[in-house]
Amino acid sequence: MTLWVAIGVLAVINFAIKAAGPALLGDRPLPPRVSLVVQSLAPALLAGLLIVALLGQGWREFDWRLLPGLTVIGVLWLLGRSQIVCIVAGVLVTVAVRALV
Repeated sequence: MTLWVAIGVLAVINFAIKAAGPALLGDRPLPPRVSLVVQSLAPALLAGLLIVALLGQGWREFDWRLLPGLTVIGVLWLLGRSQIVCIVAGVLVTVAVRALV
């Protein structure tokens, strides 16, 4: 029972935190420096997730089979392809490498 109470309390706190920003700011735009920080959060989070996926927890389990897929994604993205094309191609290359090894 206490687990569900904790989940409920955390859900209410999460909702309150997410509602506080629009309630306090209203229609005012964010300052440029804050906007830059917010825009930088997604790439930083993605980079962290990729590092953990490649190196494992504690950075001890390097999986080299992901590198060809990530390389394909990066090259296609630099060539201006859409995100879905980059991701599908990267997944297909990773699956092929894992199947061959």
